Amino acid sequence: MDIRVDARNVALPSRSIKSLAARIGHQLSRVKTRIARVHITLKDVNGPRGGRDKVCVLRAELTNGRQIVVVDRSAKLGRAIVRSVRRSRNLIDRDIKRRRDRLRSGLKAAASRVIMEGDHASYSH
Repeated sequence: MDIRVDARNVALPSRSIKSLAARIGHQLSRVKTRIARVHITLKDVNGPRGGRDKVCVLRAELTNGRQIVVVDRSAKLGRAIVRSVRRSRNLIDRDIKRRRDRLRSGLKAAASRVIMEGDHASYSH
């Protein structure tokens, strides 16, 4: 899983960016096999004026080609990051569950068709 962090109008030392990427990787480790890349953009919209202006945009490219984008805004940058990561992990979990359920229901339907056809089929050699 490739993690990239961009900070726009936010002063973060490079050490913090590396640490942040490592922490996000840890938080997403449960679903890491489903994620190809994560791109996080941190913004301070209003600059030094304050307010609820810190934005975290988390874009996750999944291995199946889909993309998940989560945007969170908060007065504190850390809170926006945590909520974005949590929401993206939940969305990926939900996507995995939906795909698994579709696959299972498709397999059950195929199995029932085979069973039904097997009762009426005649075999000749």
